[in-house]
Amino acid sequence: MTSHVHTTLRVSSKSGPVVLGKELGKGGEGAVYEIANRPDVVAKIYHKPVDVEKAEKIEAQASMKANGLLSLTAWPLELLRTAGNEPCGFVMPKISGYKDIHTLYNPRSRKLEFPSADWRFLVRSSVNVAKAFAEIHTSGCVIGDVNHGGITVSDKATVRLIDCDSFQVSVGGRLFLCEVGVPTFTAPELQNKKTFRGVVRTTNHDNFGLGVMIFQLLLMGRHPFAGRFLGRGDIGLEQAIAEFRFAYGTNGKAAQMEPPPNAPTLALLSPLVAQLFERAFSKSGANGARPTAKEWILALEDFEKRLKRCQVYVSHYYFNELSRCPWCNVEATTGVLLFTFHTQLDLPGSATFDITATWTRINTLQSPGPATALATRESFGVIVPCGEATSVGRTKFARYLLILFTIGLVILLCMAVPAAWVLWIMGGVFLSSAIGNQNANNPKALAFAVKHRTATAQYVSIKGRWDREASDLKFTTKMCELENLRNEWKEIPSLRQRRYQQLERQREKQQLERYLDTFLIEDASIPGIGAGRKAVLESFNIETAFDITRGMRVPGFGPALTEKLMDWRRSIEQKFRFDSSKGIDPRDIANLDREISEIRRKIEQALTSGPGELNQIKNQILAQRKVLEMQINLAYKAMLQAEADSKAAKG
Repeated sequence: MTSHVHTTLRVSSKSGPVVLGKELGKGGEGAVYEIANRPDVVAKIYHKPVDVEKAEKIEAQASMKANGLLSLTAWPLELLRTAGNEPCGFVMPKISGYKDIHTLYNPRSRKLEFPSADWRFLVRSSVNVAKAFAEIHTSGCVIGDVNHGGITVSDKATVRLIDCDSFQVSVGGRLFLCEVGVPTFTAPELQNKKTFRGVVRTTNHDNFGLGVMIFQLLLMGRHPFAGRFLGRGDIGLEQAIAEFRFAYGTNGKAAQMEPPPNAPTLALLSPLVAQLFERAFSKSGANGARPTAKEWILALEDFEKRLKRCQVYVSHYYFNELSRCPWCNVEATTGVLLFTFHTQLDLPGSATFDITATWTRINTLQSPGPATALATRESFGVIVPCGEATSVGRTKFARYLLILFTIGLVILLCMAVPAAWVLWIMGGVFLSSAIGNQNANNPKALAFAVKHRTATAQYVSIKGRWDREASDLKFTTKMCELENLRNEWKEIPSLRQRRYQQLERQREKQQLERYLDTFLIEDASIPGIGAGRKAVLESFNIETAFDITRGMRVPGFGPALTEKLMDWRRSIEQKFRFDSSKGIDPRDIANLDREISEIRRKIEQALTSGPGELNQIKNQILAQRKVLEMQINLAYKAMLQAEADSKAAKG
């Protein structure tokens, strides 16, 4: 066992010697130690010597001990020096019970680190992040290096900022710059900077990083600029940021970007919050128009008040102006559980559900029976055509007689004067054609034909409605559906048993998957996979070694990068050892019970509402029969009358 106690370094502050205790953590820049007899503070000791400017900056920060800074940050309190009077670190408030904010907005780690966190918790955390930024800006400081490693959150959604020694501060007319930054949180106008040395940061630069952080908190770890590029080839995340290609914005198509498949969108948010994101990531934002931390506080606090609970899952909260819970759809589509599952115990159809009583209520409802027989042609007796149609037909018949007379006359003239037979025939043909055209183009006869077609179409339409709405088919279909549901309900215990046995057979596979799922890509060192590419992977729901497959499709990840990810996954798989003494993972059993509970809930809800639906269907059928029977009889009689009139008009 190593001591974790710094026994060689002797340090002191202006107030006297400081005795270092146990090492609490180590980063790339330094290590953090307990201080003997001072439980409320800790010491940060740098790995490398501290230059004069850095030491002066820490002393300047120590002179700014505002209450807001001390309560919301790990603010430098005292400069530490070695026995040789060389600056080596500083004293800062001890922050315990706080975790990296990334473990909150990442759905996988959230279920482990913040198992009780719902969307309200994420919104509240966003409010508190904005409050911390507002306090920093009010004090005249700029964070500069906004990133997920510099913000921590507690299980009460309170927020503390760390790594404050990198902040940009102005004290006594002297400006101490922040000369570091993480590209995924860096504003577009600074993306092309090769170094931040000499760059003066502004609160508007911070406001971009704040927008990114709030976006990731509210939209399940997605990065606002990580999406599908609709142009040729691929572009990296940093390029997308530099070119203002906000994938989720209203101008996303114009920027040739769209969100990843099945990603939550701005439609989940209030119009005001969505508008703030549009401003934060727009080109005009670079000119000072990005929402300030105080604007975010007001918008998010209002949004938080307007959240309502899902009727199905108590862990789902959503904006009260939406017609249905969006998280139910996202979880069903992606298969990713976003929030720890809780069963809604007070829903209808739980332990109080009585299948026998429910089925008795269903079974007592009598069918409306088959529809009554419709009237037949014989029911209306002989249909006499109207006088006008008969008159039109007689006129047409007279014209036919005239044509016959004309033909007979032509024959007689040909016999009487054979030499002029051609003339007689031509005249007869002309006269017969003229009379025939009058018959064919008689507008009155055509009008009766049109009335017949119209009446037939109306009858066919009403007859179709009768067949659909007056028969008992809907009732019998619903009854069969409910009977099938009753049988499924009875089989639920057997279904769970079969699923449980399947889990038993797959224990080794499940253990491997759980093992892989504990290795976050965010925390891994993978060649060629930096912060930007990790953010893209996370936006496409690829967060752990378990999510990595050869067939995954992520913009910017070709065969070479995919193979590097696969190599990392394989290196982890090789360390896995199956433990045959372990039973089924409790989380798998919980997921199984969640699925079975959802199946049971839906069936019981359908059966409970069955009697009401059957009664409604029955009443609709009986009502439609009364309405349609008169209509269909009238339509049928009208069709028969129109048919008789049309035949009479034809002559």
